[in-house]
Amino acid sequence: MDLAALIYYREAFLDGQWWLPLTAQLVHFNLAHALANLTGSVLLCSLFRPWLRWQEQALAMAGGMSGVAWVLVWDADCAYYAGASGALHGWAVGGALLMVMRHFRTSRVAVWIAFALLAGLTIKLLLALGLKTNPAVWGFAVYYPAHVAGALGGLLAALAYLGASPRSDKHRQKG
Repeated sequence: MDLAALIYYREAFLDGQWWLPLTAQLVHFNLAHALANLTGSVLLCSLFRPWLRWQEQALAMAGGMSGVAWVLVWDADCAYYAGASGALHGWAVGGALLMVMRHFRTSRVAVWIAFALLAGLTIKLLLALGLKTNPAVWGFAVYYPAHVAGALGGLLAALAYLGASPRSDKHRQKG
């Protein structure tokens, strides 16, 4: 299978290849791009492993992937895309929010780590907010709206999860 066929190209998407906004997040433009995303994945996994279940991490990542897919579909100016960096932003933001909410009363260390991650990502995303792309970094354009959309997707997934999670005091039967 030719992995290049999984890259998001707007024209191919408009011609009916509806899966490209998702599959593009599984392939990369070159080895350096893949290694950068792999490094981010290992760091996030290592950071969250003591604090979050793998299902919660996967949920945050899926939210990030959904956010990226939506921005690719709706941004008519985005001609092509590949890589997992947007989804990683969703994993980071969603995971940090879940970490804060789960450990707020039990672990100051977890909460401080999560707040530091959220603060750093917020600053990074705000600095990049006015930028569309930056072709000088990796030898190809970095599409910053995917980072913002991924972070928002991870945030929304975490909020939905927290909203759907039963709270012991709320659901206790009175007898």
